[in-house]
Amino acid sequence: MKTAIEIGFLASTIFILSGCGTLENISDKLYTAEVTTEIGADGIPHNVTNYVARPNVKATVALGGQIAPQPIGGFVSSAVLGLLSIFGLVKSRQFKRAAVDAVEFGQAVKAELSKSDLKEQLQSIKNSQKILQKSNGTFGIIRNILNKI
Repeated sequence: MKTAIEIGFLASTIFILSGCGTLENISDKLYTAEVTTEIGADGIPHNVTNYVARPNVKATVALGGQIAPQPIGGFVSSAVLGLLSIFGLVKSRQFKRAAVDAVEFGQAVKAELSKSDLKEQLQSIKNSQKILQKSNGTFGIIRNILNKI
C-alpha cells in the first residue's frame, strides 16, 4: 500500500510539474477573475482583478466536509478552502505583476522610439524586458494575454 501511494504521488508530481501549461489549466478550472472598481484617493477609478475560487469548487469542498466524519471533515474542508484562497491571492499578485511589467515595457519602448528609431536599441529593450518578465514569472501570463488579442 505504501508503495502504491508513493508511486501515485510521484506520478501526480511529474504530471503537475511537467509544464506551466498544466498548472495554468488547473488554475483556470479552479479560479475565476473577479474585476472590481475602486476609487482611489485621487478620485480616479482603478480596476482591480482578484482571482477567487469558482462557486462550484467551493460548494464541492463544503459538501465533502459535510459528508466526511464531522470533526475532521469540517476541519479539512476549511483548510482546503483556505488553501484555495491563498493560491487565488498568489495568482492575483502574478496578474498584477504581469500588468506592471507590460506597462513598464511599453513605457521603455515609447521612450526609446521617441529618441530614435534604431532597431538595435529596441531589440536590447525587448531582450531585457523578456529576462525581467521571466524572472518575475509573468512572461507566460503576458504571452497568453497577447495571444488572446
